[in-house]
Amino acid sequence: MIRKITLLLLLCIGSYGFVQAQTEDSVSIYLPYGSDTTCPGDQLKFTAVESNDTAIGSTFAWFINGIFTGVTLDTFYTTAANDGDTVHCMLYFINSLSLPDTARSNVITVHRSSAIMPRVLSSIIAGSNPDCPGHPITFSAYPIVGGTAPQYQWYIDNAIVSGATGSIYTSIFADGDTVSCMMISNATCAFPTDTAYSNGIEIIHDSLTAMISIAVYSNPICATDSNAFTATVADAGLGSTIYWYVNGVLVPGAIGPLYITDTLHNGDIVHAKLIAPDDCVINDTTISTAITMIVIPNLNPTASITLTSGANPGCIDSAITFTATYGAAGTAPDLIWLVNDVEVASGTATHTQAYASGDLLTFRVRTTDMGCYLNDSVTTPAVLMVRDSTPVAPLVSLIDNMLVANTAGTYIWYFNGTIIPGANAQTYHPGMMGFYAAIRDTGNCQSLLSNIIYISLLDVKNIAAGSVKIYPNPTSGILSIDRGTNTSQTKMTVFSVVGQVMMEAELEGKARFDADLSQFPSGSYIVSFRTAEGAVSNHKILLSK
Repeated sequence: MIRKITLLLLLCIGSYGFVQAQTEDSVSIYLPYGSDTTCPGDQLKFTAVESNDTAIGSTFAWFINGIFTGVTLDTFYTTAANDGDTVHCMLYFINSLSLPDTARSNVITVHRSSAIMPRVLSSIIAGSNPDCPGHPITFSAYPIVGGTAPQYQWYIDNAIVSGATGSIYTSIFADGDTVSCMMISNATCAFPTDTAYSNGIEIIHDSLTAMISIAVYSNPICATDSNAFTATVADAGLGSTIYWYVNGVLVPGAIGPLYITDTLHNGDIVHAKLIAPDDCVINDTTISTAITMIVIPNLNPTASITLTSGANPGCIDSAITFTATYGAAGTAPDLIWLVNDVEVASGTATHTQAYASGDLLTFRVRTTDMGCYLNDSVTTPAVLMVRDSTPVAPLVSLIDNMLVANTAGTYIWYFNGTIIPGANAQTYHPGMMGFYAAIRDTGNCQSLLSNIIYISLLDVKNIAAGSVKIYPNPTSGILSIDRGTNTSQTKMTVFSVVGQVMMEAELEGKARFDADLSQFPSGSYIVSFRTAEGAVSNHKILLSK
């Protein structure tokens, strides 16, 4: 049954294509040097080491002769192990496939003996050999089968050193001295003797030749970057000092093996001087090789944008094109367009789209070539988009001798396709024969061009503007006309702004007349007066009820 389930699982994994290589993990154990054979009852320390760090949630379990000891740490201390016992460790963890897993260590067989010859080793743990005369050297003794409290005695040239009875011994030695150590073990199994002698180490005195070399963390560097120089010294004896120089000038306060600075310039030369006052050093002053710095000036990227197509303010449904100009941004910089701080396009210096009113457009250049820059990116000031709904194209009518647009507002009038300077009212009196049209301008947005009217006759005379008074304007319904002393035959016509005749009246013999417009819808109207001789006067009035 288990084989069937395993086969099914493998088939499922293969069919769905998520087979993944597992990273193996393992564990090994070891004893400290010299404890492979010990006295019965001595404490042993076993240490476990994982092979890699891919395992998650690792725990350990220690076994003696296959029986779990209850210890779950990576170290295992025991005094109960007997000769011939075997020790191993199990590692429990979550593997790289996120599944529970185990690993078994190597096996160590415990060797116990009731008769072991004790040993002691000695080595230098501080100081140098060879070295200059007068320099202290520290030795350390390492016992093997030394028991719980071994005794020590240090020797020079096989002669006892009075008072040197610890495991550590420091002194100033003469050239040719041979240093060794005697150990007396208190181990229960020390046999046939409890005394052991270490190896002898000969002291060699010699003169030294001091050396110094320097290295720099980075070269070239960008201007104002912090940089670190390190010095390595050999055979400098005692009391040596390192000084740093730039272009041959001592750097104040720059003393020691590390020099950090952010003030270097291109072509600066850095070196170090070693002063070694120790008597056994042949050369008391040593100069390092020099490092010539390459310092690259920092560039300051720039960017700006210009509207190259469309208008702002403008119509909400019309697209606008901006073109970006940028510099000092290195090779292949990132070009990013943002609207309201959200990226909308990249990789191009031009961008076209329609905007909502209040949108903020910016352009950003970001360096990518790891060059030297004061700033890694620069963003242009935001451009506020002012947009308005597109007005309906106006309808222009000719009412008597006046061109009238059908909607109140500001206009741009055209004659033969050219803008008429200063012609911005809803009405315009044509002065030349030709083609006329208008565009309504809201200030933010312009409509499409109106219909085109061709004017072919301009011999209509005008009534003097001051000879007719119309009031009130605006009016709520009753409009009073005052022609002064003029009672000649005159026809009054009221037009809508699209040229529809709303009212007509003959004013012969009447200097004053009241017209009732209250039955008309609120809005703009044109009141036109035409005399029998053909003179015309047009007046725009506003009916507001």
